[in-house]
Amino acid sequence: MTGGVDLHTHTDVSDGVLDPEALVREAVRAGVEVLAVTDHDAVDGVAEARRAAPPGLTVLTGAELTCSIDGREAHVLAYGVDAEDAAFRRALDRFRDQREERARAMIDRLQTLGVEVTYEEVEAISGRGTVARPHVAQALLARGVVKTLQEAFSRFLGRHAPAFVPKPALDPREAFDLVRAAGGLPSLAHPGTFQRDDLIPRLAAAGLGAIEARHTEHGAAQAAHYELMARQLGLLTTGGSDFHGTPGHRSRLGSPAVPRSWADALIAAVGGVR
Repeated sequence: MTGGVDLHTHTDVSDGVLDPEALVREAVRAGVEVLAVTDHDAVDGVAEARRAAPPGLTVLTGAELTCSIDGREAHVLAYGVDAEDAAFRRALDRFRDQREERARAMIDRLQTLGVEVTYEEVEAISGRGTVARPHVAQALLARGVVKTLQEAFSRFLGRHAPAFVPKPALDPREAFDLVRAAGGLPSLAHPGTFQRDDLIPRLAAAGLGAIEARHTEHGAAQAAHYELMARQLGLLTTGGSDFHGTPGHRSRLGSPAVPRSWADALIAAVGGVR
């Protein structure tokens, strides 16, 4: 059976637009029956989403962590972790502090470039979410410095742009150990954007548990490629939209279609819904 599953979504607890209750409403409207809330460095939106979820919608705990391997940034989806695990919570607090420090450093660079944007402006845009690079981009757009978010990244905030500051990142093994110690299973997010398939066997040997084969940025051929790679490496497959609710972005809740069997296998692997 295919459809009704989205294992990669974000709320305003990190850099999404919708609060968890609104995300649930949109998920129901889209026909989603299994929803993972995977905010960056945060699990706080899961409980809110669960409270808002009607019968028939299963909400899974998740978070998205940033790793670095051979100088390449990789994102890891932590599924089924115990949201109250003390060590995991302390780690998330540390990651959020690092994100805020990074945002302040980017703003300092922008001001050096003559762009008058302040941390307070960016913080107001982030709301309750951790201040992050997308919020800095939105502040540039709000000030009229750029005409689109894409321009904000290409001119100022992208990897090779003048205000870019590298993101502090975990060693993959450290991330995998952290997730598994909290009862979860780590999945490599959007490997098509990671663009280092040669490193995936090393990640599998280090404790990776799954590959996000289906994603908004993956075409059909890429999805099939990563499904095959997962089978060859003995990993589970996951998939999701990477929905943020950002106007104009092409991600849609419940798309691409993800087999219900993938969600069931994931839930079984972490010992049930939590």
